[in-house]
Amino acid sequence: MQEVSARFALLMTACGSKPEAEAIATLLVEKRLAACVQIFPITSVYRWEGSVERAGEWMLFCKINAADYASAEAAVLAAHSYAVPEVVMLKIEDGAKAYLAWLQDATARG
Repeated sequence: MQEVSARFALLMTACGSKPEAEAIATLLVEKRLAACVQIFPITSVYRWEGSVERAGEWMLFCKINAADYASAEAAVLAAHSYAVPEVVMLKIEDGAKAYLAWLQDATARG
């Protein structure tokens, strides 16, 4: 059996509006690139074009099969309105066996 860390990951991205966040989440789940996407409001403080900015955003936690990262990243980038969107992957080191089995099933294509 593969190590859990090699199989699953959390893709994170932030959007400027709730409708955009919901559209990206729906796209990823419909294409089976994510098993589940959680969306929640955040405040971000960041440097952009030489200034410190503050903005309300919507954070997406996308549970993915790590092997699908490149496809999930491409889908997010194609649908995203930001010039330089955050798209990062954090590997899942461990988790409840039943949950990980569900994640595998929900992202299986074919």
